[in-house]
Amino acid sequence: MFDRTHESYAKTYAIVFPHDEALAGRGLRTSALHETLEKNGCVHQARHGFERPGWFVPSNVSNGSNASNDDKNEHNENNESIQVPKPYDYYGAYEEGAWRLSSTHEDVLGHVEHPYNDIIEGELTFNWPQSHAIIGKECNAARKGVAIFDQSYFGKFILSGSKAKEAIQWLCSADVTVGNIGRVTYTPLCNALGGVEADLTVTKLAEDQYYFAAGGNTATKDYEWIVTQLEKKSYTKDEIDFKDISSDLTILSVQGPHARALLEKIMFIDNTKYEVFDLNNDEYFPFSYAKTNLTINGYPIEMTLRLTFVGEVGYELHVQNEHAVNVYDALKKAGHQYEQEHHVPVRDAGYRAIDSLSAEKGYRHWHADLTNVDSPMEAGIGFTVVPRLKQSKEESGDFLGRTALEKKRKQGLQKKLICLVLDDNDTETTTPLHGQETIWRNGICVGIVRSTAYGHSIGKTICYGYVNKDEDEMKVTNKWLKNGAWNVGDRGNQLKATLHLKAPFDPTNGRIRGEY
Repeated sequence: MFDRTHESYAKTYAIVFPHDEALAGRGLRTSALHETLEKNGCVHQARHGFERPGWFVPSNVSNGSNASNDDKNEHNENNESIQVPKPYDYYGAYEEGAWRLSSTHEDVLGHVEHPYNDIIEGELTFNWPQSHAIIGKECNAARKGVAIFDQSYFGKFILSGSKAKEAIQWLCSADVTVGNIGRVTYTPLCNALGGVEADLTVTKLAEDQYYFAAGGNTATKDYEWIVTQLEKKSYTKDEIDFKDISSDLTILSVQGPHARALLEKIMFIDNTKYEVFDLNNDEYFPFSYAKTNLTINGYPIEMTLRLTFVGEVGYELHVQNEHAVNVYDALKKAGHQYEQEHHVPVRDAGYRAIDSLSAEKGYRHWHADLTNVDSPMEAGIGFTVVPRLKQSKEESGDFLGRTALEKKRKQGLQKKLICLVLDDNDTETTTPLHGQETIWRNGICVGIVRSTAYGHSIGKTICYGYVNKDEDEMKVTNKWLKNGAWNVGDRGNQLKATLHLKAPFDPTNGRIRGEY
């Protein structure tokens, strides 16, 4: 905290670039794979004190090159990865006179070389960052081969007890209690005004036990929100047990058209029987379900969820930390062999690739695409709540925010999150967007961009933002949206854009079902 405060003060007048990274206060929270990933070239990003994978560099990138990731990452003479943040040196300000920090503080020599900082310097631009092509290759692996993501940054909670079913019905806007054991449901948690306080997945482990997986950037907030709502309902400890197990599990997400074929070589049923099974059997392992009886080369997987946040066939392996490195090594070994045999890319990928891939699929990010003042219907995830709203409270149960959502549904959409894709795809003549640009329909400003990303698979920039209804309209309709000519206003320029009512990439979701 002391070092980060110092760095914040030292950079008071520095330009705030989109992809800057702090040098102070690093390494406080890490996944079980942290050091292993560093050896494979991972450039970590610090988010909420957690070191999450940003992207993976090949050798020589710290010197300004975008070399092929086929090369192994460079190490120093001590066999240490060079792209790792070094201890904070106060930017060389206290090579003499560190007593100004505290009376007992020793002088701190500034780093002569700092390759991690050199890499980050390559990101400090409002143009395309140095990592742009590398992230494109990571996205390409997810779309054409297999990408392996460490998503341990996620928050992970368990709700159990005799009144767990009652409590979760109240908390979640979607009905997460229906279906067989193992069903995974994407759901918002709404406030009394119908705004989305959180969006996450809930896995039904038993009639009285549920597993939450929440985005890392909102995990602390989501946990506190749930605890507060449970306290308001006055449940006793005997009735409800809610635990944060985020530090106990590692999440490895294996995504891509060849994910099934790769996993089938090393994934088995029941560690003792070593029974092979067919991952292509959707009846045995359908989308949005979890299994608790699978292993990777004999190492138990606590939960295997068939989910995706990148729009491909994919599986999330929720592993006890003690087995994480062994499971990862098995994936990498099998991946290397598969890559050689089938000539498709199998590689590590980070959160910068996830940002691109998820934008192409229209997946929402809380804090940008939806917040606690946006309803599920306005954010385009009304499918999560409408089934319950169509039923009476007696049929589907009451839940937090239901009354407000019923009113909003009756009134119609007064605003709506839309997707625009810029028509110009020439990165030589265009610059990235960063959010807060204006949205124009037929020459009239109707909204503000909330989030943007470059879609490497479609080769264009994607924007998401809310537009307000026209004064002459009762509500926002698809007809009104389709009848408009759209532009994005950026620094005085009007950039032509195309409206997409469905995802810009694979709008029918065939790839998620394995239809390639």
